[in-house]
Amino acid sequence: MLALHGSLHIPYRHIQTAHAEPVPETWFRGFRIGTNIPGVKVAGSFYNGEGVMFYDFHNPARCLTLELADEHYRRVVVEVDRDQDAAALAARITARLPPAAG
Repeated sequence: MLALHGSLHIPYRHIQTAHAEPVPETWFRGFRIGTNIPGVKVAGSFYNGEGVMFYDFHNPARCLTLELADEHYRRVVVEVDRDQDAAALAARITARLPPAAG
């Protein structure tokens, strides 16, 4: 409800990069449709000069970020479960990505 989405389905071929750096405190400036309660919850679609972003997190240090191509969202940032390692998950996703066009 807070994010206004049930789920996102993103094909591996649309993921450009996956990484697990903490979300910076100045993470966003722009227009939002969703929830942004600092220190509590960020969830929803956010629009800025880069395009449409999807965020769903409470703890910015536990986030997985996917940079996308050929999708509605340019970037998806989600918090991983407490029993998951965001960096390890990003590495597993990266290992499955098709080779970059060169």
